[in-house]
Amino acid sequence: MEYCTVKGLDKKVARIALGTGWFSPEDKEVIFELMDEYVAQGGNVIDTGRFYNGGKAETVITEWLKERGNRESLVLVNKACHHYVDENNVHHPEKNRVGEEFITEDLEYSLSNMGVDSFDIYVLHRDNVDVPVSELMDRLELHHKEGKIAAYGVSNWTIERIEEANAYCKEKGYQGITVNSPSYTLATIQKPRWVGTVYVDSDYVKKNNEEGITVMSWGAQGAGFFVPLWKSIDAEAPQDIKDAFFTEENFEKLARVEAMAKTKEAEPINIALAYVLNERFDVLASIGPRNKKELLSSLHASRVHLSEEELAYLELKK
Repeated sequence: MEYCTVKGLDKKVARIALGTGWFSPEDKEVIFELMDEYVAQGGNVIDTGRFYNGGKAETVITEWLKERGNRESLVLVNKACHHYVDENNVHHPEKNRVGEEFITEDLEYSLSNMGVDSFDIYVLHRDNVDVPVSELMDRLELHHKEGKIAAYGVSNWTIERIEEANAYCKEKGYQGITVNSPSYTLATIQKPRWVGTVYVDSDYVKKNNEEGITVMSWGAQGAGFFVPLWKSIDAEAPQDIKDAFFTEENFEKLARVEAMAKTKEAEPINIALAYVLNERFDVLASIGPRNKKELLSSLHASRVHLSEEELAYLELKK
C-alpha cells in the first residue's frame, strides 16, 4: 500500500480508500471480510456518508468498528450536504441541502450514529453557488476548532469556487480546504451520472495540488467501464452509464488500456486506476469493490507504474 498526506492530519493516508456506497447490514459477512482484508493489506481510509445506500452504510461500518476496536488506527471520512436520499436509496436532488445548518445536522447525526467523537476528513458532497462560501467555511472551521473534524474540504466543486473559498479561509486564518473529492478518471465524461457531480481532468487536479489540496477521486475506475464490462459502443448498458461513458473517444481509451494491460501483465482496471494514482499528482482514489477478490485485484494497481509517455498514450495525446 502506498500512502500520502493530507494537511490537518497526523496520520498517514492510504492512497487507495475503501468506498462504502453499497454497504448494507444484509451483506455483513462479505463486508466484514472485505474490510478486514483491506486493513490487512495496509489500507486505513474508510470513505462513507450519512446517505450512502439510504443510510445503511454507516450502520454496518459502525458494527465493524465496534467489533474490531480499531477506530484510532483508521482515517474515517464522512460527508455533509448531500441532497435528500430516502430509505430506499432513491435520490431527491430537488431537495437541496447545501448550507451551514445542514453541515451541523449531518455531522452531529453521523457522529452519534457511528458512536465516534470525530471524523478525520469531512467534506461537502455538493455545492450551491447561491450559498456564500463564507457561510460554509465558517461552519466547517467552527466544527474543526471544536475537535469534531480534523481536516475538511469539498466534493464536486468547480475550481473557481474552491479558489474563492480558500482565499476567504486565508483571509480569516482558517485551516481551509485541504482535500477535494471530485471524480477523476481516465474516461472523458459527456454527461454526469448524478445531479451536481463534477468530473475533472489532470489540469484540475494540478491546480488543486498547487493550492495545497489533496484530491480524493471517486469513480476512478469508471464505474466498470475499464473492467471492461462493455466491449463496444453498441453494447447494452444502463442508460446513465451509456450517457456518461459511451463515446468513440472512451472506447479508444479502453482499447489502449487493454493493450497496455497485456504488456504489463495486469488487468485493464489496474491500468485505469494506476493512471489516477500516478505519482505526478497528490491523489488518492476511493474504490468500491464488492468482495475480497475485487479488492485484491484493485490493489494491484499500486504496483503498476506509468511513464509520461504511457500517460500521454492513454490520454490519446500520441
